[in-house]
Amino acid sequence: MAEWLGHRDPRITLETYAHTMPDAPERLRNLVDSVFTGQTELALPLEFDALVETA
Repeated sequence: MAEWLGHRDPRITLETYAHTMPDAPERLRNLVDSVFTGQTELALPLEFDALVETA
C-alpha cells in the first residue's frame, strides 16, 4: 500500500491513514480466516504501477 501511495516508508502510510480505519485489524483477520477456510477466494491484482514522484 505504501508503494502504491508513493510513500517511501510504510510507517508514513500507517501514521497517515490508520486512524481512519480503526476496525481494519478485525476486518483483515476475518478476511484471512475466510480465505484459509475456503469461504472466500482472494482475487487481488498482483502487480500495479506505483505513482512515484521523482525529485
